[in-house]
Amino acid sequence: MRDQASELRDQVHLARIITTVSGKGGVGKSLTTLNLAVALSNMGKRVLVFDMDVGFANLNILGGIESRKTLKDFFGGLKLKDIIEKTKYGFWLLNGGNSANDFYAFQFGERERLFSEFYEFVSDVDYILFDTGAGYSKMLDDIYTASDDFILVITPEPTAIMDGYTFVKLLSMKKPDGRFFLVVNMVNDLSEGRDIIERFEDVARRFSSLRFEKGFSILNDPQVRRSVREQIPFIISYKSIQPSLAILGLSSFINGNTNHVQDKRTFVDRIKSIFGLRR
Repeated sequence: MRDQASELRDQVHLARIITTVSGKGGVGKSLTTLNLAVALSNMGKRVLVFDMDVGFANLNILGGIESRKTLKDFFGGLKLKDIIEKTKYGFWLLNGGNSANDFYAFQFGERERLFSEFYEFVSDVDYILFDTGAGYSKMLDDIYTASDDFILVITPEPTAIMDGYTFVKLLSMKKPDGRFFLVVNMVNDLSEGRDIIERFEDVARRFSSLRFEKGFSILNDPQVRRSVREQIPFIISYKSIQPSLAILGLSSFINGNTNHVQDKRTFVDRIKSIFGLRR
């Protein structure tokens, strides 16, 4: 049975779960997550980012964040609150780690304790951002179905667009109830971005059950590449460039339109499902 404290937290807690996905690697998915986390934090929101690409996590590197502890340390006996780090950008980061030890610890570690401590931490958080690995993974089905919002990141490259289509078709079979946003990264101009968004959304309507709430284009800007080398989010170091304005638009839309109701499961049940636990 659930305790009264859990019941009370569920009645008042409205944390949104946002999952960033892509059909293939190298499209800027983690960079989008990083800058979105900064934007939401700058709005005064309490944000936790969980780099779920366990064994290959790199969001900390993109942001120049010194992560001393990862999931393998939690499964080695540390408390989760000692693993989650408050970053210099204002959000918290749970680093999935980039070693084989992290991968195996997550696969075979004690999920009940992970759920319990994770739920306790996020009970005071406004947004939980899951940065997943590239491509569709059946192992992440529970995260997909628990999410309030999805951000699919593609580029103008034909392979990225095709892999994005494939991801949408596979995901639609799970009938997720979240909102969907499309980010077309590294476009040559905004006209190209609008064209890709229109064509992608049209194909999604015709061949899947998914509908996109809104699309955003991000220009192929040399200052974004420079920010990656500098390991500073471009929304901080280059505030006035179009990519920063696009991320601000995405964050404002997400934060200003939170009336969408996810499935009827309680928050605690959705968090349980994310870690492979059932009621």
